[in-house]
Amino acid sequence: MYNVKRLTGIAREGLSDLWPALRQAFNRDPTDDRLDQVYGPWPRATVIALALAAVMAGEAFARLGPSLPFDEYVHWPAVAVGALFAALIRRYLFTGQGAREDDFPWLAASLAPAFALVMLLSPLLRLMRVGPGSAAAPTEQGADLGAVLVALTDEIGIAAALTIALAALCYSRNWMRALIDLGVRLLVFKIMVWVTALVLLEIGIVGRIVGAAVHAITGWSLPEWLKELSDQLSYAGLLTVAYLAVIGATWTVCRRSFGELLEHGHVNVLDAVVAMAEDPDKRDRRVDRKKRRRERKAKARKLP
Repeated sequence: MYNVKRLTGIAREGLSDLWPALRQAFNRDPTDDRLDQVYGPWPRATVIALALAAVMAGEAFARLGPSLPFDEYVHWPAVAVGALFAALIRRYLFTGQGAREDDFPWLAASLAPAFALVMLLSPLLRLMRVGPGSAAAPTEQGADLGAVLVALTDEIGIAAALTIALAALCYSRNWMRALIDLGVRLLVFKIMVWVTALVLLEIGIVGRIVGAAVHAITGWSLPEWLKELSDQLSYAGLLTVAYLAVIGATWTVCRRSFGELLEHGHVNVLDAVVAMAEDPDKRDRRVDRKKRRRERKAKARKLP
């Protein structure tokens, strides 16, 4: 499911291009972007204000809204931020003639403050939601290095999910088509994370392997907390690389296909991101297998 070497390369390729775009979007020269056409006359302050308002609205819905069967799997502040900024960017892209092919870097980079606010405020809001009666549990967990790393990894996961959500919603003129594509991909994304957490954290396969190896070599038995730390470190390391690769791949695919979006009104960004993350050799072998199956079926239909 993971090729760490390939994912690291994808993350590095995409993220190395992000910093210049951030400088372009948030420098003191307003003439090299058109942020005011998206966010109004004070775009930088507006981005922060809108992100903060969306986070608060999402948190209010999580606390006061109706109880839904999938509430525990949804990060409502991130949903609110994604919906708001997707609507603003879609309005710029698909209503009017102002969008140009060189808009992508500053337009995408303008979302960074919103992502940062979601990631920074999420732990605080979660702690407030727990309430004073349970304050000891988060404090005790926060003192554990492994638990802190797992929590930080989950925050990066929120940014990765926001990235692919905005890419799906903004890269299709057809809103309903974009929502359906996004729902399918997010479900796959969530299953991938759940399986990884099950194997590395619940079952604890890495800690067991490390414990067995140490015992076989030295005869010593590792304490349970050290095995648990091994599981947490492996989870944090693997999924951090995977999340950063999702962000980097999405950035790269969206940048390359921005002109196609303006011309045709739709780009299947999510499929392109998945294809980019796959090992090319495995992808080619799968394509060959599908081609051979089609050829066999075609021959079978021709037989009398």
